[in-house]
Amino acid sequence: MMFNRDEHFTFSECLDCGANYLHPRISARNLKEYYPDWYLPYRGAEAWGKFSSFVTRSQRKTDQKRVRLCRMYAPKRETIRLLDVGCGKPDFLAACRRQTNWQLKGIDFSDAGWQDAAYAQLDLVEGDVQTFQSDERFDLITMWHYLEHDYDPQRTLKKVYELLKPGGRVIIEVPDPLSLTRKWQNEHWEGWHTPRHTVLYTEKAFEKLCDASGLQLRKLMRYGTLDAFSLWWMGTCEKRGINWEASMEPEFWPLVWKKVYTAPLFALEQWLPLGIQVAVLERAS
Repeated sequence: MMFNRDEHFTFSECLDCGANYLHPRISARNLKEYYPDWYLPYRGAEAWGKFSSFVTRSQRKTDQKRVRLCRMYAPKRETIRLLDVGCGKPDFLAACRRQTNWQLKGIDFSDAGWQDAAYAQLDLVEGDVQTFQSDERFDLITMWHYLEHDYDPQRTLKKVYELLKPGGRVIIEVPDPLSLTRKWQNEHWEGWHTPRHTVLYTEKAFEKLCDASGLQLRKLMRYGTLDAFSLWWMGTCEKRGINWEASMEPEFWPLVWKKVYTAPLFALEQWLPLGIQVAVLERAS
């Protein structure tokens, strides 16, 4: 998906916890070819040409929602240390810096996109969270659409447990495989995002991960900060077979029209499972 090659991949469903997992997976050493320079998340707003400012504003709204969610679920402490795992282009951390006095750190496999002057004051680490060494312990760890890419989520959450202070929390946003949009769009649902997504989680799957890592599932919300419309819209593009390498400018007005006529539905995403979910985990005090 989001790749101009006629390949097919298969997800299987665990009969115990209901999680969906890619089987077989692409070898980790071959994954890089599925993240070309023209990959849409890498191009970001620039892919939309003269409409890029609209996309930039949309991303800012998403980041603001993430900051609000973090404020809501962060432990009630005078000073908060936050680690964003898979920070990518660190707009979320930049928004946190503008709106809080928290101590912030981000980690990602690649430093691509970190050169912007807006990120100069951020503490960013290039590397793998599983091997990340730090004397710091964190009050809050965030993963915005990271865990579904992870090849060893159990090991990752065990490491997260070690990095958290007692009473610290983890906020994880991922696609929802039990959502209505997945059922409507079937193989075209962008939450599969083959072959980059390896596991899609259910509540029971999160509970099992927590049991294995020492964390506790505090809350599961069947909505998130990423607009569920965006996931559905990408699925409509997959079904049409658009050229993901090309400029997205021709797609802008059709996107706007779809957003207008589906607005009554996606306004209900806090009550209907429409594609995104957020899990809040906690390390016991």
